[in-house]
Amino acid sequence: MGEAMRESFRFWHRLGKPGAGAVVALALILGGEALLHSDAFMYRMRSVFAAGRAFDKVLYVEGQVPNLLVIGNSRVDNGVDPATLASRIRPGMTAFNLGLPGANASTLFGIATRLDAKGLLGPGRIERVLVGLDEGLLQGGDSLGYQVFLGNRTRMLEHGDAAAALRSTVRGWGYSDNLKQLREPSKLIQFAHAVAGPVEPIGGGAAERLGYRPGFAGANQDSEQVMRQEVGSTSPPDPVVLQDFWAMLELLRKRGVDVVVAFPPLLTRAVLYIDAAHPAAGPFHDVRKRLAEMDVPMFALESDVRLTADDFINAGHLNDRGAQRFSTLLGDALARGDGSRFMRVAAQ
Repeated sequence: MGEAMRESFRFWHRLGKPGAGAVVALALILGGEALLHSDAFMYRMRSVFAAGRAFDKVLYVEGQVPNLLVIGNSRVDNGVDPATLASRIRPGMTAFNLGLPGANASTLFGIATRLDAKGLLGPGRIERVLVGLDEGLLQGGDSLGYQVFLGNRTRMLEHGDAAAALRSTVRGWGYSDNLKQLREPSKLIQFAHAVAGPVEPIGGGAAERLGYRPGFAGANQDSEQVMRQEVGSTSPPDPVVLQDFWAMLELLRKRGVDVVVAFPPLLTRAVLYIDAAHPAAGPFHDVRKRLAEMDVPMFALESDVRLTADDFINAGHLNDRGAQRFSTLLGDALARGDGSRFMRVAAQ
């Protein structure tokens, strides 16, 4: 028997002693925690967790830096084809869609500071940022755990949210609610497949369509999720998230990045930023006024441009047909600084 084998037997014999189980448990916990701090592991989980798909997009941007970065939540993810958009603005422009379903401005601020730390913001790099601004982007909540991985801990501490900073440090704890999804057989099978080999997320990986995921019924949201989103979308902006939104715009301004805001189309109503009659619109009008004071160009579809139910997968998300129409019209508007099918939104 070789010395290595004898040492192995001695190791397993020692594990039978009191406290050995605790040592093994601690090793497993620390190993799992180390994996959650690995960008490569989270990228490997891009077909399993929303946070993994976020890393798929972020890492692509860091490796293939676009001229134009489109950011927002699921309405951007499904609603803007960056290839179509860039082709209408100018030949040779590169663009990428960094829309993340369920993301708010705090998550986007964290991503912006990460990109800034790598020197990727400014002329010759990411020169322009298009923000798809709906009500949800300024509301609280992080059910998908983006902040655990992509949030800015310094900013969290500035807000006095030590618990959030700790969750982003001890990620096994901070992401525990999402990890519990692995108790579901279908999710566990997805996880096993991802561990065994690369698996792209639903709608394709970041490189396939430059971050754009065509919307199709049943793939991303069920009817209850859509209803919850619509009900919650009239809630006023969360003060902390709103502060992070302004901080993100200020960071981009300092780096010489041109920022443009586009209000995404909805099927049954206008977003509250441009809805003059809705009783909940007041705080969103205040945001619009401040954007105008900052000279941030804002665009929305003209009232005579009608997207129909055939352009949507649900009340808030465009399908591919609607996304191509919207991307084409928006690209034309950005190319001219204004557009016949878009209106340049004013402060009032």
